[in-house]
Amino acid sequence: MGKSPADAGDDNPNSGSAGGPQPDIPSAAVARLATYLHVLRSMSETGAMVVSSGQLAAAAGVNSAILRKDLSHVGSGGVRGVGYDVSRLVARIALALGVEHNHNVVLAGAGHLGKALINRVGFDRRGIKIVAMVEADPELVGTSIAAAEGELEVRGLADIRAICAEHRVEIAVLATSDDNAQITCDSFVAAGVQQILNFTCVAPRVPEHVYVRPVDFALELQVMAFNATRRHSAQAQVVQRASAPGGRTQSKQRSVGV
Repeated sequence: MGKSPADAGDDNPNSGSAGGPQPDIPSAAVARLATYLHVLRSMSETGAMVVSSGQLAAAAGVNSAILRKDLSHVGSGGVRGVGYDVSRLVARIALALGVEHNHNVVLAGAGHLGKALINRVGFDRRGIKIVAMVEADPELVGTSIAAAEGELEVRGLADIRAICAEHRVEIAVLATSDDNAQITCDSFVAAGVQQILNFTCVAPRVPEHVYVRPVDFALELQVMAFNATRRHSAQAQVVQRASAPGGRTQSKQRSVGV
């Protein structure tokens, strides 16, 4: 099977290598760094030149200690009492994540999900370029799909090898029907693609060197339901202690989550 998957207002300079994608960055930090990059690019578009750790942490929804630890992986170059140079930090994070240039992607699946994904704007700002859409259903092959950056002609699975060779495709997205997931995945693997984002409910069989990352909406909703239940339980306990005869809340309510 393949691989699955205290802020005082000052900013400390952080050491770290920024010479390219860093394989030793924890996956959770990688996800947060991608968020910081998106936030920083938005700030840059509004004319911001410098940002403090507190401002960036608040915009990204994390605390400043976590942010500074994450940025230590990329050699953030913050200046104490001043903050981070926005453009320089954008460049360092993009380099560390390997998105300083576009990565070509092929999207498989011309159904409702595929159309929704292809119409999402902003991929190019995150180092992603969708170069083609493919589909197993012969009735959809040859049709045109309106995309955020223009129309794409839906091509058949037999074209995957040629598409990947022409565009040097590194990443594929599986948004096909479950019935077509394995055969589509096999076509990408045969074409040399080693990174596959899987939106289907199928866990495709792939060689060890191929990484498949599942995107499971139901799982994410279950995690959120768990968080909601824990939060409600914690709130109920606080209320119960506060309303008990002679009782009083001895500590502030804490945020609960995973």
